Amino acid sequence: MDALILQLLHHSWLPAGSFLAGVLNSIAGGGSFLSLPALFASAAGAGAVAIQATNTVALWPGQLTGLVAFRKELREYKRELLPLGIAAGLGGWVGGQLLLRTKNHMFLKLLPWLLLFAAVMFVLSFPLGRWMKTLNGGERHTKLLMIGMVLVSVYVGYFGAGGGFLVMALFGVCGVHDIHEMNALKVLTAAVSIGIPAISFIAAGRVQWYFCFEMAILAALGGFIGAHYSRLINQALMRRTVAAIGFMTSAYFFMQNYAMHPVR
Repeated sequence: MDALILQLLHHSWLPAGSFLAGVLNSIAGGGSFLSLPALFASAAGAGAVAIQATNTVALWPGQLTGLVAFRKELREYKRELLPLGIAAGLGGWVGGQLLLRTKNHMFLKLLPWLLLFAAVMFVLSFPLGRWMKTLNGGERHTKLLMIGMVLVSVYVGYFGAGGGFLVMALFGVCGVHDIHEMNALKVLTAAVSIGIPAISFIAAGRVQWYFCFEMAILAALGGFIGAHYSRLINQALMRRTVAAIGFMTSAYFFMQNYAMHPVR
């Protein structure tokens, strides 16, 4: 009986993680904190870079469905949408190419540090945004936003987890402070900065399609539902929850690395 329960939990981890990842990505970011460890558990023999590439492709539809739900908020930024999209696409492409050139063992070593960085940035992003708001008086700095978007999108294309937090901090620095508009612009730029490298990963044959289709459908559903109900969710509680998940996921991969390469 216990073995059956464990087997059911193992098989339900990936679909549940994918759906919740879509929800988190459309609300606050951090979906990969859930989907990535679930995918590592389900596709352990695929190679770390292929797993990361699969996770990127699978979560992309969730960004697109979230984009549909946020279309009203995006109307306030018609002039900035194309330049923002180009900046996000350029950075995302560079990040994707860097991932394809990374060895599996190197990515495994980097993984817990990348997750820890993402979790720390999530904790710091909103205080940083509020502090910068007092410095710039709410003035919007479009040129700084475009340059920053290229740099942040390199990270998004390479790893993705925590990229939404960096984008939110960037918006705060550059004078965008309405939480719903920030979420809408975050989903828009993520759709591009994730979509461009996703195409590169598909072309390079690094996607594990057996897992990707299931994840993509559930992440898209979660993304739409999360974006639709984001206005009803307690943002402070959601931020604390995502931060806790991020630190726990980072700790999990640190322990995995230690188990494989113990310090002697």
